[in-house]
Amino acid sequence: MMKNDCSIARNLTLATGLCLLSTTASAGLFTYTGDSSMIVDVTNSANFNTLANDQSLTGYEEDGLIVSVNRTYFSWDAPGFDGSEMFYANTGSLEMVDISLSSGGQFNDLDMQVSSGWTPNSVGTVFIWIQLYSFGRIVGEFDLNAQSGEYVGIAGGGFDQILIGSYASSDIRDSHNPSARNAIAIDNISVGTYVPAPGATALFVLGGIAGTRRRR
Repeated sequence: MMKNDCSIARNLTLATGLCLLSTTASAGLFTYTGDSSMIVDVTNSANFNTLANDQSLTGYEEDGLIVSVNRTYFSWDAPGFDGSEMFYANTGSLEMVDISLSSGGQFNDLDMQVSSGWTPNSVGTVFIWIQLYSFGRIVGEFDLNAQSGEYVGIAGGGFDQILIGSYASSDIRDSHNPSARNAIAIDNISVGTYVPAPGATALFVLGGIAGTRRRR
């Protein structure tokens, strides 16, 4: 695979929160994208550099983070990444990647680099679907686009589980079928406190769904 460094620099871009079946939304949750991490005072991080080809990704744990999908690891040079190991499921993912703290605690803010198996040879658009849960109840859901190698962040706190996937097109992503051509690559997760880049602007959006549960 040809490596392509992400050279697209831009100000903070925020996704629109998707409120479905909303009765009460979790105020203050928002997402952002950028060409570098905006997390400081890091408490947990994962760079996946010790992963080996064909290693199980079920319950993978690093520095107090659990990043999990029911597949094995496939090593390749994802566009926009630095060429080191990252988190990517062999043949793509049959479900969304599940991220939580091994302590079972709540996240404050975090971000991560994203890429996609659907743009294997060049930097392209990554069509992302994110769901946020707290104690099994969905509290936020976001559809957003990023460029391969960009950082995607979630801020506002009040959630203990993240489900994230990337899809072959916006139409497929918007169908909200977790296994429909999902091929997300993740690297460099940082958990801590969000501090926007100088000159960046932020638009806070509601991103909550209360009243819908998922089974763990």
